[in-house]
Formats: sequence, structure tokens, C-alpha cells
Amino acid sequence: MKFHNLFVVALCFFTASITSAHEGDCPYCKLKLVQNTPEQDNEVVLRFGNKKIEYRCIFCVFKDQKRYKGDLVVYAPSEKVGEPVILKRTDGKWTAPEGAVFLNSFKKHVDCAALSRAFSSSAAYEAYVKKNDLKETKAFTLLEFIDFVVKPAK
Repeated sequence: MKFHNLFVVALCFFTASITSAHEGDCPYCKLKLVQNTPEQDNEVVLRFGNKKIEYRCIFCVFKDQKRYKGDLVVYAPSEKVGEPVILKRTDGKWTAPEGAVFLNSFKKHVDCAALSRAFSSSAAYEAYVKKNDLKETKAFTLLEFIDFVVKPAK
């Protein structure tokens, strides 16, 4: 009976550690990370050397980018589940796939995961804006997005 109890405790601990593997807080805003759903990817991953760091949204990545020296790769959730928009910083210069556009229209940071996103095209951006009934949004290029996010507060 003791062995059985020990086995059950170990199994519960192992299962709990697997289910919470991607849960945590954003290193920038300290809010809970938003998990992927079957309909939409939400996990933003920054690769720095051999490390992978999860962020709540792409706004947080760009606000926090100065923390990292050297080259970076960001896997930004797109409109396609399992197909992120891959952003790269090489020698200090950011690049994105041709045609990629960005949304950044949250008023409260708690809404950032839904309203600070990357899209593979303007058409995908427009479809997301329409589906989510978003008003007064602007599609940014990567450089416009970065400039908007990192500009000093007035």
C-alpha cells in the first residue's frame, strides 16, 4: 500500500509539472502568459542564443529588447495556427517576412495578447480586424511598429 501511495504522489507531481510547463508570467509586463488555443496561437517566443523566453505579446518583446545583446529571433503568433511570423534582429537590424503587418491597439495592457499581434499579410490583418470588430486600428510595418512601441513617452 505504501508503494502505491508513493506512486500516486509521484504521478500527480509529474503530471502537474507537464501541464504547467508553459504557464508563467511575462518577463516584461509580469502578466500571465496567454496560452495557445485550437483556434489561435498566442504564445510569443523570443530565442536568444540557446534560450527560449516566452512573452505575453510582441509589444512586450520590443519594449524589453534592450535587455538582450546580439542576434534575436521572435516567433510571433500569426493568423495561422502553427505558422508564426518569424522576426529577426541581426547585427542590430530587425527584419520580417515580406508583406507582414502588425497590430497594436490595446488601451489596457491586459488586452495585449489579442491586440498586439503579427499577420502574414494585409488581407489577414483586415480579416482579423473585421472578425474581432476592432475600430480605429492601423496596420504597421515592422519598422513602424517598433518605432511606435519604443518611442519615448511624452
